[in-house]
Amino acid sequence: MSNKKTITFKFTTVNEMGRMENLAELNTDHYRFSQVVDHMIYHHQAVNDPDNAIVFELLSNENDINYIIPIAVAYHPNDWTNIVDGVTNAEKSSVFEYLNSKYISDLQNKKAMLLLDQSVEGYNTVWLWEWFHATCKKYKIDPSAIIYLTGDQSCSDNYAAWCDQNNVVSRLNVCPATSLGMYIHIHYNTFKLKIDFNEILEYKRLNSNNIYLYDCINKRPRPQRILNLLHLINAGLIDFGNISMAPQSEWGAWVNLCSPYYLEKYNLPSNILSKLTESSTPRIAFHNNTADTSHYYGFVERILDDMYKNSWVSLVVESTYFAYEHSTFISEKTFKPIACMQPFIIIGSKNTLKYLRKLGYKTFSPFIDESYDDLEDGDRFIAVMNAIKKIQAIEDKAAWYESMRDILEHNHKLFLSIQTRKSQEHEAIIKYYFDYFKE
Repeated sequence: MSNKKTITFKFTTVNEMGRMENLAELNTDHYRFSQVVDHMIYHHQAVNDPDNAIVFELLSNENDINYIIPIAVAYHPNDWTNIVDGVTNAEKSSVFEYLNSKYISDLQNKKAMLLLDQSVEGYNTVWLWEWFHATCKKYKIDPSAIIYLTGDQSCSDNYAAWCDQNNVVSRLNVCPATSLGMYIHIHYNTFKLKIDFNEILEYKRLNSNNIYLYDCINKRPRPQRILNLLHLINAGLIDFGNISMAPQSEWGAWVNLCSPYYLEKYNLPSNILSKLTESSTPRIAFHNNTADTSHYYGFVERILDDMYKNSWVSLVVESTYFAYEHSTFISEKTFKPIACMQPFIIIGSKNTLKYLRKLGYKTFSPFIDESYDDLEDGDRFIAVMNAIKKIQAIEDKAAWYESMRDILEHNHKLFLSIQTRKSQEHEAIIKYYFDYFKE
């Protein structure tokens, strides 16, 4: 007889693909199948877990069991709450208003937990925690019945601080998640990539005179990516990189709004815009262009392994950067160089490297000056440019690359284990399930 403990997930419908879903009838991509549950399935398919089993069933299958209601929420909280930019909108429905009445009853009676999965996004806002607690009060649901998963790695710290400040006793279970790493892992296996350190090192040695100083790919022209481009121009580094950037027609209007004060705030000279010419943008990164795709998720999942071989370091411009975003998002952009044994510098939110290390990955100090990680927004750009210049000054870059072997192989091995080990969010859900239901 099996001693496995079972976790049950319930759904209201089965879609045309035979997949169970909640809220599928809304016909909107604001609500999806949970990516974290996808990751749990990915793990269970690879590992015969001796401790836990997961069961999926429809709500119509009536039985007296405890269960989780999984729903993936997409985009910004503006899109799945009844608040827009901090103001309640009476004409807008939140995700709670779409829940089956049986779900609401079971949440109130502590027979169910609601799992809200925003793990493919890192959006946060100052009003989100208050909204969660006000909504739980409205529906007479104990906040502890809610598991909130988000790609914001700082969420647990930020939520704990908010609760302490507001004397909140009964709390949500807020957990950071990295499910996007799973999709990069799937791509790695699907395309049968075999990244070998010795092969990369030999390639870099033989081609050291023709390798770019850095690569930097930017599909969406977010403000931090435009500011990074301006800093690369200002630092005289623009021509040493293998860069992709959208045409200026897509972000030129944003640049035109940049005041001298704004540029100064991010440590740029007032005349920098005059140096932003068509010769510097748009740019299209070389290597792996045959892997191009017109589908956005194709860009998200593809791994440009040849591009990484042909540069010394990756300049990863993450999806969050600014303090006002209240978020630290580690996306697929960071997992791609990890998969390809490529050293990287992350232009992301303050303390991104700190949170990456909490996940078990190693970073590159002292081989790369990582003092940028705990600096304020404007200063981080300057520190990153200085870190790139230090790499540029290294005479034997192949030897420098080889010196990071232990770090690169450790990270690669940890990446390859994504399918066969439980993620932090997977472990958190299991523990919380049995603690909450006292099973």
